[in-house]
Amino acid sequence: MKWLFITILFLSSALIADDKIEIELSSGEVIMVDTFNAEGDTLYLYLPSERGFGKGHVPTAQQLAFEGGDVWVLDLHTSYMVPEHRSSINKFSVNDLIELISLTQDKGFKRLFFVTSGRGAQLALKTAHQWQSQYPGNTYLRGHIFHSPHLIKGKPELGDKADYVEVAKVSNLPVYMILPQYSTKYFRAKEILQTLELGGSSVFIHRLKGVRGGFHMRNEEDLTQADLKVKADLSNTYLQASSLLLSIKSIAPIALSAHTPTKSKHTVNETTLKPYKGKPRIALQLKDLKGQKINLNDYQGQVILLNFWASWCKPCIKEIPSLVRLGEQLKSSNFKIITVNVGESAREISEFKKRIKFDLPILLDDAGIAVQDWGVYAYPSNFLLDKDGIIRYSYRGALEWDSPAIIKTIKTLL
Repeated sequence: MKWLFITILFLSSALIADDKIEIELSSGEVIMVDTFNAEGDTLYLYLPSERGFGKGHVPTAQQLAFEGGDVWVLDLHTSYMVPEHRSSINKFSVNDLIELISLTQDKGFKRLFFVTSGRGAQLALKTAHQWQSQYPGNTYLRGHIFHSPHLIKGKPELGDKADYVEVAKVSNLPVYMILPQYSTKYFRAKEILQTLELGGSSVFIHRLKGVRGGFHMRNEEDLTQADLKVKADLSNTYLQASSLLLSIKSIAPIALSAHTPTKSKHTVNETTLKPYKGKPRIALQLKDLKGQKINLNDYQGQVILLNFWASWCKPCIKEIPSLVRLGEQLKSSNFKIITVNVGESAREISEFKKRIKFDLPILLDDAGIAVQDWGVYAYPSNFLLDKDGIIRYSYRGALEWDSPAIIKTIKTLL
């Protein structure tokens, strides 16, 4: 085992030393680690999301070290020379992480908490489960702190209930889940909790109203005032979370079901509407920006494009101009576009419309009820209904709505 210290950068306080180290493992892999040292007995092990790390986590890590918590940040994308992508998490070796965790315990740490977000939560759960299988009775791992964990298996079709990765169903360590309001997981808290509880995990949910997803990793200049306020106190949130997690006595982990992994097929992202195979009719009744209740049934006799969106969703914003152009092209026909904003207030949307000017009907799903009824797990999500209110086509993601192929499909229903 070889440890290579590359450089040591002393910050404003001698109590916080940022060490960049490389750890060579028995597999021959070299893992790059940023360490924020407090010389304490509690380690916060940061695992990357599928998007890797920027520098936004550094102030929180420094503050944690100042308050007595050691932090190790694993730069796995660089270490394994893997590009940042939604599938990147599956390319990291769990066995290497098991060995690295053993090294941290050998260094004298008494307890370890995983900190990660997005699909990084899957890697944390896999690593914890395998560690416990190899070292039964070892209580070194004490829990997870997850930001908006992505534990869904694959890409569920619109209208379907998502399935979750198997390791989420056998998790036994306690989980502290941080869910910003402006993120796709905010209204999925209950089903994530229920999934994690299947294996015995105790789950604490910390909702952050008015805060954007990814705030914990963004640089300060990219944050709103609400984001900045929460981020400034994030180290204290982690400390409180770890105190809660330590109060839970974990049960023995459940074994993963034996199965043969199947190789996923490469699929090309189609840029056309797909025939919808879910429940043909779904109720929808929401208030508009003026507080008036709108019922989808009121539009019988018209072809409806129902668009779920949010102002913090970049693909949603990108497709708005083409939605407007589509509406203009088909304004003389029995066709109507109705948009459903997810989780934002009328005031917030009005402010948004001052910057991005468009005139489309907007309904407010501020409680996330329609999102769950319609099986929406990502934004934007779109449904095309015929004149009888039957859902005929759907599309998950942004489109150029005024493209000839899309207009041709819509005209078949007019």
